[in-house]
Amino acid sequence: MELKIIDERDISKLRGDALVVGAYEGNRFTEMAKAVDVVMGRLLTALAKDLDFKAKLGDTIYIPSHGKKLKVKNVILVGLGKKKKLDEDGIRKAIFSSLKKAKEIRARDIFFEPLGEGVLGGRCTKAMAEGALLGDYEFRKYKKDNEKIDIESVSILADKSREGLLKLGKVLGEVTNFTRDIVNEPGNAITPNELARIAKELSKEYGFECTVYGLEEIIKNKMNGILAVGQGSKNPPTFTHIAYRPEGAKSKVVIIGKGITFDSGGLNIKPERSMKTMKCDKSGACAVLGIMRAIGEIRPEVEVHGLMPCAENMPSGEAFRPDDIITFANGKSVEIHSTDAEGRLILADALIYGSRIRPDIMIDMATLTGACVVALGSYTTGLFSNDDNLARDLLNLSIKTGEKMWRLPLDEDLRDEIKGDYSDIKNVGSRYGGAITAGLFLKEFVGKDIRSWAHLDIAGPAFLEKPWKYYAKGATGVPVRTVVELILNLNVG
Repeated sequence: MELKIIDERDISKLRGDALVVGAYEGNRFTEMAKAVDVVMGRLLTALAKDLDFKAKLGDTIYIPSHGKKLKVKNVILVGLGKKKKLDEDGIRKAIFSSLKKAKEIRARDIFFEPLGEGVLGGRCTKAMAEGALLGDYEFRKYKKDNEKIDIESVSILADKSREGLLKLGKVLGEVTNFTRDIVNEPGNAITPNELARIAKELSKEYGFECTVYGLEEIIKNKMNGILAVGQGSKNPPTFTHIAYRPEGAKSKVVIIGKGITFDSGGLNIKPERSMKTMKCDKSGACAVLGIMRAIGEIRPEVEVHGLMPCAENMPSGEAFRPDDIITFANGKSVEIHSTDAEGRLILADALIYGSRIRPDIMIDMATLTGACVVALGSYTTGLFSNDDNLARDLLNLSIKTGEKMWRLPLDEDLRDEIKGDYSDIKNVGSRYGGAITAGLFLKEFVGKDIRSWAHLDIAGPAFLEKPWKYYAKGATGVPVRTVVELILNLNVG
């Protein structure tokens, strides 16, 4: 899909398959919708009345123009909901709905007025680019026959001064879809070594430093969590460090992503229903790749380190066992009470490593606990942090990006739940407060001098079992856009 800005407000000069204009609830047409309505002899008003069009957010109707005074073939009217409540995520939903209607009428070249410009100003352009790319996404790599109708071009009728915002929206949409592609790949295609290969290829493209630790280096560096989780698989584990170090960096950020390329549960094997989508357990590591790609495109004055601990959790005669005790590089010993609580073990190694980089901010992202999904549902990330300011910034940004987050407490009263009988700690607590005890476990491996750390439990929103908002079934790329926006804010802070 080609996304572009056309500095043209004279609708009579447009030639294409469709023009999309907006209306707020109460059928309060935008100025461009009013102009179209006048040219069409009030047919848009009549159609909205006849179809009882309420202009709720995402509602759409269309009418052929018949090529008289208007040369575009069709006009699509999209609802923008209540004007006072319209936000950037509403714009994403509106453009997604508009493109869905455009596909129904087999339109390929589409013009858009800058939806919500009167409320959001130039920010609407960025949100429209994101919504178009995210909403048009499908993972079709392995489908031989697929009659998907491709939108060829989306042109936004706006001032050329918005080009920068359009470019940023395109980058955020494209890197999110890049992330989704890797998450959606099955376990036989994406192994720990393959994730490392993608990281090296990405680093070569953007001039990043890239270090990949294989089995020998993992043992040498006492990354015993990664070693234990990966030892049951014929596909060896890896640990990858991508580094972007611009001159004059204003701050330093470490991002960490859980990279379990397939999670069978290990010897505590999952039931069939729970195992079916476990290709998604690498979503955190894939998010690291997506974020680093955005950093390569935007090149902020912020030093960014991406860490990917990767393993495949499989049962075999060499797999780690319940009751095993692992000692980590920081001296902490952990008793294994469930081999299906493996993500926190590989993250522990990465948190120790990341703390040694001495970042200003450290963020880990992981499809970590079913308990978080029980607590918050399928669409909301659980946010844990030792820094109120970082938590506030992430929550505020998540509202703008539409990547919903909710802060959960690192409740010290639950620490006894992970106190070990024969070790310092154990890798699971009781069935109650499981997302919190997982966060407390990770905190044990965050360096004492790291004052700004956040753990994002993306077990719900990283991979959807049915379409939601502008996302197709499958990977969403959460929380790539929110973390990139946080880094960009540090660039100007």
